[in-house]
This record gives sequence, structure tokens and C-alpha cells, in this order.
Amino acid sequence: MAEEPPARGTLRSRLRESDGAGSGRWSLDLSGQYLAALPPELGDITELVVLDVSRNRLEFFPAGTSQLSALVELNAAHNILVQVPPEVHQMSMLACLNLSCNRLTNLPDEVTQLGSLRRLVLDMNKLTTLPEGISQLSSLEELNVGGNNLSYLPEGISKLTKLKRLCADSNVLTAFPVQVLQLSGLEELLLNHNRLSDLTDNLGQMTGLKTLRLNSNRIQTLPDSVLGLSQLEELDVQNNQLGALPLGVGTLPRLATLHVSNNPLVQPPPSVCGMGIEAIRRYQDDLASATTAVPHRLKVVLVGPAGGGKSTIVRALIGGNHKNDVVPTHCADIVPWNSDDNVEFSLYDTSGRGVYQAWHSWMFTPDALYLLTFNLYDLDPESSQQDVEYWLDFLNAKVPGAPVCMVGTHTDEFTAALRAKKVTRKCKDLSEMVQKWSQDRTRDIEAECQVIQGAIAIKESTNKEPVHPLSGVGLSALQRRLKHLQKLKETRIQVWEEIVPVSATTMSGIPDLRACLVTAASNATVFPSRPRMTSVPLSWLTLEKLLLQQPDFWMRREDCGRLAVQAGVPADQVPQVLEHLQAVGSIVMITPHHGEEKVAPNPGRLLAFLCTLVNHDTEGWLKEESARFQSFSKVQYLEARSDLLQHGVMSHSMLCALTAKYTRTTQDQVNALELLRGLGLSYSVRKTPQRKDQNSNHKNSGNDWQHCFPVYCRDSLPSEVGMRWVPLPPVNTDQLEVGCHLPFCPPGLFSHLRVAAYRHLGTERVDWQTGVLTQVADRALILQKSNTKDGSHITVASRACVEGRSSLWQVVLPVADILSQVLQCWPGLRHHLYVTCAHCLRKGVTNPHRFSGLLLLTAPPPGITLLDCPSTQGAQTVQAQLVYPPHRDPDQKMDSVLEVVASKLELRDWRRLGRTFGLTDVELDDIRYDFSDVQEQKYQLLWMWRRRRRSIATAKRLVSALKEIELHDLANAVRETLGYKPANQTTT
Repeated sequence: MAEEPPARGTLRSRLRESDGAGSGRWSLDLSGQYLAALPPELGDITELVVLDVSRNRLEFFPAGTSQLSALVELNAAHNILVQVPPEVHQMSMLACLNLSCNRLTNLPDEVTQLGSLRRLVLDMNKLTTLPEGISQLSSLEELNVGGNNLSYLPEGISKLTKLKRLCADSNVLTAFPVQVLQLSGLEELLLNHNRLSDLTDNLGQMTGLKTLRLNSNRIQTLPDSVLGLSQLEELDVQNNQLGALPLGVGTLPRLATLHVSNNPLVQPPPSVCGMGIEAIRRYQDDLASATTAVPHRLKVVLVGPAGGGKSTIVRALIGGNHKNDVVPTHCADIVPWNSDDNVEFSLYDTSGRGVYQAWHSWMFTPDALYLLTFNLYDLDPESSQQDVEYWLDFLNAKVPGAPVCMVGTHTDEFTAALRAKKVTRKCKDLSEMVQKWSQDRTRDIEAECQVIQGAIAIKESTNKEPVHPLSGVGLSALQRRLKHLQKLKETRIQVWEEIVPVSATTMSGIPDLRACLVTAASNATVFPSRPRMTSVPLSWLTLEKLLLQQPDFWMRREDCGRLAVQAGVPADQVPQVLEHLQAVGSIVMITPHHGEEKVAPNPGRLLAFLCTLVNHDTEGWLKEESARFQSFSKVQYLEARSDLLQHGVMSHSMLCALTAKYTRTTQDQVNALELLRGLGLSYSVRKTPQRKDQNSNHKNSGNDWQHCFPVYCRDSLPSEVGMRWVPLPPVNTDQLEVGCHLPFCPPGLFSHLRVAAYRHLGTERVDWQTGVLTQVADRALILQKSNTKDGSHITVASRACVEGRSSLWQVVLPVADILSQVLQCWPGLRHHLYVTCAHCLRKGVTNPHRFSGLLLLTAPPPGITLLDCPSTQGAQTVQAQLVYPPHRDPDQKMDSVLEVVASKLELRDWRRLGRTFGLTDVELDDIRYDFSDVQEQKYQLLWMWRRRRRSIATAKRLVSALKEIELHDLANAVRETLGYKPANQTTT
């Protein structure tokens, strides 16, 4: 029961001199008395300096307390205050204010007027934000806001230059408060018991820091910049997800206390960490120089048509004679195999079904051995030639120069009497098919080389250029094309002459195949560019274990670099280690179309995730997976199933249900969508895009999203396409068409293109298996793939009236540029870009003339407005501006620039950059609403600016905008992407 307030006249009797007898500075202790109210006459004691009213039941202060103008220290902890008493705002001399363990929900701006405040304690309340005006507390030396509900700290904290201790533990911070990096005098930083997953790389800026507590978070990596904390005495990182400590952490000169328990540490091991800092130092010193003997390791990829016996070969290799219970491979399996010859293999067993081949190519790496399997019993010299060429072209397009061993299977199906003779005959037939493929490809390349060499000779020998298939193409473009063709000819896959016939049922030939694999693993001539290592540094093995433990499906190269530092790998060895790990099959390095290389640290986990979304038997798969849709009503399930089967569209709810095992948080879902888009498997759009009320607040709803998987799109041409895009251009309409001829079109290339170009193709689009029709900038645009006798053609086309023909390149060229980028993901693929004659398109000519795509790299000839149409022997002409693209300015790499900025721009700087571009808050909110993916929000911000500003949206203006908001490192990254030196570098 609360006590009554002390009787009038008794308060002065309880005063104590705070600084000794005769000082005239008085303190009053009313703590622990369960007071419901303070006595009104308290305000009469104007000489009061220290007041302790903690551990009572106070809800407010009496009005008279505002007269305590001399009060220096006020302790009102452990009460039931729901707001800071207004009387406190008048205590101008207050240096210490303790309001911990109350019920405060906000901190009023008036508190920031206490300019003499040196210590502010607000822990164990219900605060969700702090005012930006906290920057006015310029004398503050200690700030304690632990035990609240803060999800971020205000920017104003960066101006508290006298702050020595900051406690923000037991909150809900998800990002490291980078504002504290500017507090050069900070000595203690307590961020334990939050939700931090990443730390800033600039942690080492706080050179005066003595205590850093980060325990009980979700931190996976401790940046190596922590080694710059030369004054650090205590480091607490217990109860996190650390796999390693930075190399050299034990050498911090003043570090006396290091807590690292309850982490999945690999380096140093927990046993070493338990022995103290000296033990950690010795361990890391030894790690940097130690090596260990390792067996030969080799990645082996089994490819070939379905039913070729790949899975049974794997079973026979690793476990002897197989039983007739081998299930056909779903997507792919990764099987480790340690042979008896001290060789470790990673066997990548891929499915031969076409639906999976679109992403099998990401597993094809140049330093692997490929086993190309064919069923010898079903092999026919005439009907099988096309299948053999398909798989040889597939491998050659992705991994030119890689070794390929042909394996003939099912030899047991021949009758015993004729088996030897039949197997020999079939192996010879298969060998002849390979030879024919090699001769045909060589002949095709040499024929094109002769045409180009003739064009080069003409340009070098005369001033007037005669009519030639490559007329108008610049000399440098011709030389680059010739060099590229010669490289294609020299780096073709190396198909071994000997074909290995096997039977997994009788084990016939399996010992020969084992011997072949073991020999290849230790034979330097098979992989001349990669040394066979018999020993590696221990730090390499540590990095391999750290990568395997990563929860993400893929990582950036710089993230791998940070793990490498923690594992003890020197920075200059990181590329070599990653290449080694890819060569042995531990990781897969992936380069999406925009060129930013990613690393899949656990390929098995990546495959398992992809298998949840792609299946060759879609209808049967959905029935089997129906247990995952228990939260769906019957109508919702049938609707989602119909959308996927008929339109290739998967609702966000369905995607989350299928991948629930791998995407347990919103960030996991964002990462998964980025992965699917990067691999060219799907893109995301809103269901019903509509204009939103500018005054309303919007939140991203998963039900508003759907994801298009081109692999599931319908085969037939939608009827609306025929109505919106008639075969011939209407009268007074020009058509611009850029195309690419592919003698062989790899599986997945067109799907990858559709996903990669989805930003340029818009959201109001119609998709089918071989094409996309959309509306871009009031122009109809069609992207489609067609198969002909000479291969495949991918074309992107748009139409406009005669007066608007100059705008066609703005619609077509961005997609054509992305096509060129996607083609670079297939280094061994032969292709020809072209521009179709607009006159031939208007007349509906069966075989229209195609101007060489090398003209896309050539400046338009000055003064020429008309070109002869070769298909009419010059009787008709075509506008030059429908053949030559407009001259490109120095910002022709703008797409790459935008990708760089989107990947490196911090979310906290996103809105600031948008305002610098002149975008309104409403427009920025619309972007946040329309796109749930943070990466996509950043890109759309840049893309909106580019569309809005058009001619002035240049790289120079972008660099200037980044500098305006002091993002100098990012501005330099843009300059480097464009091929310029950073601003702080000079040329000698």
C-alpha cells in the first residue's frame, strides 16, 4: 500500500548536504517509500541539487517541482510514469536524468532543451522512437535506451560528439546504427540482445572504443575492420551465428576480455577459444602458414538424354551392382564419392528432361569432367545424329574447352552372342556422329571467317567500297568479329576419342570408367589450366566449411571475401581459393546477365530449393504437394493451380507455401525472388496494377503479387496477340526489328532473356512459351523466338507511324542490349545479330534481307538517309534510321551503371537519393508499395529517374547526385564501371 506524502515541514529535516558540510548543495532521498504523489512544498526547496524519488508509484510530478532550477541530478526510476513530467523541462541545470523502468512511450522534444544534460537513462520503458532533436543535447556523455522497442536510432545521435557510453541493448534493431561511426569519443557501445545480422565494414573508425557488446544477435560475420579498434578492452559476441573470428583478432593490443561462446565456430575451434586470447593468437598464426595433405578432387557432371542411364552409373560407381529400384533423377543430384584410389569426386547427376535444362547450365563449369551418356542399344546412326549434336552443342556453348567423355550404356540389352560385335559397331557409329558434328561446326565457322576476311581486305585495299554482304560495317567491328570466331574455333569442347561402353546391371565396363575418372583427376594434361593440388592451406579448408554453413542460396564475391579474411585466407588468394572450390564442386560461381558474379556456397541446397518450384510432371506434382496448401480454401487452390497450368503464373501465396522450408522470413523470400530472377527462372509483377490514392498509406501485401515462370507458360499463341500484332505493318507504319540467328539455341536462353528484360517489357504483357507482347512508351513491342531449318531466331520488334519512327530505337534497343548481355553467359555460342529490312517487313517478303548486326556497333554514315534494299537489287529503299541505331553517348553503359548503384546503395540513402533526383515522397512511396523486393525498389528508383529525365539522366548527373549526398565511394564505383578512374586517383 502506498505511503502518504511526508508531512509539511519534515522535508527539510531529511535534507543532506551532497558535497560535505557547508557546501550549500542539498540532496533529498525519497526512494523506496511507495509514494503515490510527491509533497507540493517540494518546489520550495530551490537550493536542492540531487533528488531521488525512485522505486515509488508516481504517475506525475507536482507543479511546484518546476521551481527546482538548481537541480543537477534527478532519479525517478522504477515508477509508473507514462510521460516525462513537463516540470522536468524547466530544470535547466539538470546534468543527470534517470527515468528507467517506467512506462514511457515517447520522449518529448522539450527534453532536448536540457542543454546541460550529461547522463540520460531511459532503459526498460516502451519507447519506439527517439526524437531527431536529441542532437541538441550537446553535453551528453552517456545515453541508455536499452530494454525498449527501438527499431532504429535517429540520425541526430551522430552529432553527440561528447558521448562516451551508448547502451541500446534489448531492443529490436535489425541494422547496425552507422550513425555511431562518427562518434570518435565513444568508449562503450552496447548493442546486445537485438536482431542484428550484419555489421558495418567501417567498424574500425571508432578508434576510441573500449567496450563492444554484441552478444545475443544474429550476426554471421565479424568484419575484419574490428582489427582497427586499437583501444578495445572487451569484446562480447556470444550467442550469434559466427563461423569464424577475423584473423588477427588476438593481436588487438588492449583486448583483455573476449566472449565467443555459443557460436558455430569453425575457426578457431571452441576448444581453442576457451583457452583465452593467447591461444587464439597462436592458433591463427599457425593457421596462416599451415598446410595439409589432401586427395585429388574432381567435379564430374553426367549429362545426356532422359533414360540414358546416368543415375544407374552413379549407383554403380559408388556402390557396386545396382538394383532395379533407381528412380529417374528429378532435376539433379549431387553425390559425393571417395574412391579407393585416394580421389574424392563430386558427381553431379543431371536429369535429361528439358524442363530442368534451363538451369542445369549454371552447374556447368569449365574445370569439370563431363560424362555424356547415350543408350547404345537404342542408338541409330540416322535418327540419333540430332540428339548427339544437341548435347554436344549444349556443352560447347556453355563450357568451351572442357573435356567430355562419351559413355555408352545399356550394353547388357544386346544378346550375349552378338554383344561384343554390336557394342563395337555402336561405339563406332557414336564416334562418327561426333566427328561429323566437329567437321560441320568447323566448316561453318571457317565459311563466316572467309566472308569477314574478304570484307576486311576490301576496306583495306580501296577507298570506294563495292557492294558486299558486310557493306557499311566498320573495320574495327569486323576485326572483333573475326577474332571472336577464331576463338570459338580454337576453344571447342575436347571430346575424347575413346568411348566407354558400360552396363550398370552387369557391371561391365564400370571398372574401366572408374579408372578413367581416377586418371583424369590426377592428369594435368586433361585440365592444363588448373594445377592438381596435393596439399592446401588449412585456411582454405576452413573457408570451405564456412561457405557450406551459410544459409543463403547465393552470396556476393565481397561477402565471400569477408569470410575468407576470417578463415585466415590472404586477400590475394581469395580468387584462387574460389576457383579451386568451384573446380572440385564445392561451390558454383554464377554470373547473371548484368555481370555481377554470385557464389552458390551450397549447390545441394540450391538444387533442393529449385526442385520445390519446377517439376516436369506439373499436374502430378501439384497433387503431391497439396498438403502444403492446407491454408488455402478449395477455390483458392483450384484458382492457383489453374493459373500455373494455363498461364505459367504462380501466386505469391503459392510460392511461399511451396518454399516454406527455405523461406521462413520476409528477407528469405526477398533473397529467393532475387535468386529466381538472377537465374532467369521467374519475374514478379503486381496482379492488378492501379493508381493509388496519394493520401493513403500502403503496405506491401504478398497477395498483391504473382510470379511468372516462362517454363510453365502456355505453348499456343494467345488469340489477343493476333489481334494486337497483325502479320504485316499497317499502311504508313514502319517496323523496326532487331534479331539474332542462333544455329543452336541453348535451353533456357530465351526464358532467361524474358526475365532479364522484364523491366523493359513492362507489366501489362502477354506471355506464351515462345514470346512476349507488351506495350512500352505507347508502342507495341513483341519479343519472340522461332525455329527454322537453319536454327532459331530471336527477334524484338516495334512499330510506329512514319512520323514517329525515330522513337523506335528507344523501345527496341534496351531489349536488344540485354539480349547481347545474355548471350555473353554462353561463351562458346555462335550467333549472328541482324536488323531486318523494314521494306521487306512491310511487303511481307518470305525471306527478308537482314543487315548485319555489326552495324549496331557502327556509327551511322553522315549525310545518308536512304539505303538500297538488297532483296530488290536496289529498286526499293529503306530509311537509314531503321538500320543504324542513333549515335550512342558516353552513357551507353548506363544499364550496368544502374545495376551497380542498385546493388551498392544502402536502403537508408534510398529516399535521399530520390529527393535529389527531384522525385516526390508520394512517388517514392508508390515505388515502395509496388515492389516488395528491396533490390528492386532501388533499381526502380533509378529507372524512374532515367525515364523521367531522359536526355539529362546521364552518368555524369548520377555521379553528381551521389556526391551531393556524400556517397563518394559509390560515385567512384560508377566512374570505374564507365572505365574512368575514381575522383581521388590521378593519372601519371
